[in-house]
Amino acid sequence: MANVGRFRTVATLTAVLIAACTSTAAHPSPLSIRSPTVTASAHPLAARAPVASKALLETIYLTFDDGPNPTRTPAILTVPLAALVRASPKRLTKTIYLTFDDGPDPTWTPEILSLLEKYAARASFFVVGENAKRWPGLVEREVRDGDTVGDHTWSHPPLTNLPASAVYVELGRDRNLVTTLTGETPTLWRPPYEAFNASVVGIASGLRMKMQLWTVDTGDWQLPGTEVIVLRVMAALHNGMVVLLHDGGGYTRSETVAAVAVLIPELEAAGYRLAALPPEGIGQ
Repeated sequence: MANVGRFRTVATLTAVLIAACTSTAAHPSPLSIRSPTVTASAHPLAARAPVASKALLETIYLTFDDGPNPTRTPAILTVPLAALVRASPKRLTKTIYLTFDDGPDPTWTPEILSLLEKYAARASFFVVGENAKRWPGLVEREVRDGDTVGDHTWSHPPLTNLPASAVYVELGRDRNLVTTLTGETPTLWRPPYEAFNASVVGIASGLRMKMQLWTVDTGDWQLPGTEVIVLRVMAALHNGMVVLLHDGGGYTRSETVAAVAVLIPELEAAGYRLAALPPEGIGQ
């Protein structure tokens, strides 16, 4: 009789889990799934069962009869139903960081933000102060969406051509504006034209900002075509990749927008999540 009790418990639990998993074959919304029925009232401790909540948790009681311990202490297993519903071969276990320079731009930045919002993806924007001053609402929207906003100087000059005092103004003025607009002080900066030296880096460090470059340059600023932008990203695909793109700068960014529309679903299908850069940046 001891073995019969154990087999009944294992069979019941297996049936519940199989029913939950097989009901998700079409990947419906968790709210459309009716959870398997588990009758807790038959157990003498049913009164202690957690009350069903919006989290849709299944509570399963495992009991083991006739064992060496005669107290029959129940083991309680709580299974998040959402975890079963969402179980699928698609696992976003790797990360890619899309970054956009030279914005915000009233034409191209909103289109990129809308694509990110559509897929619940995140990115990072290195804004130019002059543009942020003209279109502050776009910078605010970036932060509301959970994106990172970094410092890309006030007027986009090659910093190595400037005296130290001017470098300080270029970085500090942009940093202060972003802080005022968003309530968050930038911790990352990016040098225009990749022009930096020890003096420039030292000034930025004094403003408590870390330089963030990239690992893949798409060359989208050269307008090479949407397919080329996409292929340059996919050919270099690796975990932790930092991708350089542009959402401003005074040129048409239609190719970039079209490339992002292709890249986001393709990267997610390949198992990558699209994240904003962390405050400490990503090592080069």
